[in-house]
Amino acid sequence: MLAELEIVPIGTESPSLSTLLAEVAKLIDQSGLDYRVGAMGTVVEGEWDRIMVLAKQCHLAVLRSTNRVMTTIRIDDRKDKPGGGRIVQKVQSLEAKVGRPLKR
Repeated sequence: MLAELEIVPIGTESPSLSTLLAEVAKLIDQSGLDYRVGAMGTVVEGEWDRIMVLAKQCHLAVLRSTNRVMTTIRIDDRKDKPGGGRIVQKVQSLEAKVGRPLKR
């Protein structure tokens, strides 16, 4: 299963969110799950329960630093593609169809 996590602190005085989100990045990195950081969210690959535990940990970590957090989780779950590696395979499939590597 792939899940894109977007954690948005609301009501902070700083225009930069990277300081608050650094704790989220540490939690994701320490989770042992495969992941890819994007400019507006992070895609994580793993099993449902592990991803949901991680999403809750990330949400609560930001909530400790601000009064309001909006967390969005988008899930791509396929029964016909068991096992891992989809986080890479999806991008490789797109690049093959485009005919060249894409910026990451």
